[in-house]
Amino acid sequence: MTPTKDILTLGLGLTQPWKIIDQNLDTNKNPNELHIQISSERGSVYPCPICGKLCKAHDFKTFSWRHLNFFQHYCYLTAEVPRIKCEEHGVRRVIVPWAREGSKFTLLFEQAVMTLVREMPVATTAKLVGITDKSLWRILKHYVAKAMDRLDLSNLSGVAYDETSSKKHHNYVTVFIDLNKEDRPVVFATPGKGKECVVQFKRFLRKHGGKAGNIAEVVLRHVFSIYCRSGGEFPRS
Repeated sequence: MTPTKDILTLGLGLTQPWKIIDQNLDTNKNPNELHIQISSERGSVYPCPICGKLCKAHDFKTFSWRHLNFFQHYCYLTAEVPRIKCEEHGVRRVIVPWAREGSKFTLLFEQAVMTLVREMPVATTAKLVGITDKSLWRILKHYVAKAMDRLDLSNLSGVAYDETSSKKHHNYVTVFIDLNKEDRPVVFATPGKGKECVVQFKRFLRKHGGKAGNIAEVVLRHVFSIYCRSGGEFPRS
């Protein structure tokens, strides 16, 4: 393996059976594009995505993923990804270690853009990294949904909520926060206002292990606004 391939292999964190077989810098594109070709040894075995049992390749299909920039150059990975034939689960596409199933971006690229969208709007982030708003929203929604699935509200006992408006007061959003959390207290937000939003929160609470009967304290509207303006300090009597 050449020193260049060694460096790229280490940078990508590739392990057996995956290896870099070629790389090419396309200077006709603006920005320039570095294309890295990944393959595996002939006769390699791959884990079934369901049970993990090592199986032989059934067939292959070419996939490409956008990766983190290499210096100032856009970077793309391309690989022949096999389907395996598992005795128990049939023919299944292998999940590559550098990208999640169904994504056109590597895990490291998605990690980088998720960090950026915490600090700036989606449209700004998309323009900065050179992808469409729609693509970035798909990444964002995937990881938000994944995080929400893990949310445990079984100990939630104090809630504050208020509605806020945007677009000249025609669109409303109601936000619910955990009174006992100082860091990232928001637990639920939904379009609209009024009683229906509280009903939706109750359903959300139940879905994530919480109980309405556990809520011993509720703070409404104008007091919630004081909380926001004071940087998270609630006046308590």
